[in-house]
Amino acid sequence: MRDPFLAWTGNTMKLGGFVLTYGVLIMFILYASVWYLLNQTKWGRHVYAIGNNVEAARLVGIPVRRHLLSVYVLAGLIYGIAAWLALGRIPNADPNAMQSANLDSITAVVIGGTSLFGGRGGLVGTLIGALIVGVLRNGLTLAGIDPLWQDLITGILVIIAVALDQLSRRRR
Repeated sequence: MRDPFLAWTGNTMKLGGFVLTYGVLIMFILYASVWYLLNQTKWGRHVYAIGNNVEAARLVGIPVRRHLLSVYVLAGLIYGIAAWLALGRIPNADPNAMQSANLDSITAVVIGGTSLFGGRGGLVGTLIGALIVGVLRNGLTLAGIDPLWQDLITGILVIIAVALDQLSRRRR
């Protein structure tokens, strides 16, 4: 039997003509909060500056170590929320569940325009990348493609996206 507190994020509600899970609603609230932090606060500008060039950020007076710690703490909080949301989708404790989530996350971020080498990217692109990866993964599942091949296809997509990112960096 599932704990109702852990599984309630998988429950649905009607919002106008749409049926949404509470997990999706939490994700949109979290998305809006992080967007605000990154785009409308000094902390967010410092995060982008550190990602672009750590040494330059340190030289202009940004406390790099403190900001990096705050980024990791925020990331840990988001990972915890993501795990809680996953519990609403998975009916039992399965150690093999969500094995490809890291690959899907990296793919979504890179497709969305965030550079793995720092200093460039945004949440709108990441959301679009996540939708592309979700549709791709869902389409491959509906087509009956084996999960190992799905991971291979997603990995090839990451390689292509990183290669395109490198080409665009060299042109600058």
